[in-house]
Amino acid sequence: MSAHDRARARRFPRAGLRTVVLVLLAYAALGALAGVVWEVVWTPPGQVIEHHQVFYDSYASLRRVFTGTGLFVIVAAVAGAGLGLGVALLSRGRELLALCLVIVGSAIASALMWRVGTLLGPSDPASLAAHATGRATASGPLSVAGKSPFLVWPMASLLALALVYFASPGPSTSPSAADLPPTDRREAGASTSPHG
Repeated sequence: MSAHDRARARRFPRAGLRTVVLVLLAYAALGALAGVVWEVVWTPPGQVIEHHQVFYDSYASLRRVFTGTGLFVIVAAVAGAGLGLGVALLSRGRELLALCLVIVGSAIASALMWRVGTLLGPSDPASLAAHATGRATASGPLSVAGKSPFLVWPMASLLALALVYFASPGPSTSPSAADLPPTDRREAGASTSPHG
C-alpha cells in the first residue's frame, strides 16, 4: 500500500462520517419542513359534535379527509425526489453509502413529516365529544390513511438516486494498467495486442 493510499484511507472515515451526519440531518430537517408544508396546504374538514358523537358537516368536508393522505403523498414525493437527487449528485464514488443513507434518511423524514404535520394540525374531536354538552363545531384531524403513503419518501428518493446513477455512471472501478505491478502490466499488454 502506497503512502497516498494510506493517507486516503485515513481521510475516508472522517469524510464518510461527515457525509453520514449531513445527509441524515438534511433528511430530518426536510422531513420536518415537509410536515409544516403538508399542514399548511391542507384544509381541515368541518365536523359537528352532537350527543357525544362526531359528524361531518357536509360532503365536501368528508372529501377533505382523503386529501390529507393525498397531500402527504405529493409533498413527500417532491421532497424525497429532490433530496435523493442531491444526495446522488454529491456522493459520487460512494454509491453504497449513499444508498444506505437514502434508505435510512427517507424513513426518518417520512416519520418526522407525519409527526410534525399531525402535531400542527387540529386535535381529534372524538376526545372533545366525550365531554361536550349540546352542539359544537370542530375541525377534523390531519391523518394518513394506511401504511403505504409512508413508503413514498423512500421510493421517490431511491428513484432519483437510480436515475442519476443510470444516466451518469461513475468512473470504472477496474484497475488501469498503471495501477498494476510491472509483471501484470506486461501480461495485460500482451493479452490486448493483436496477434499476427
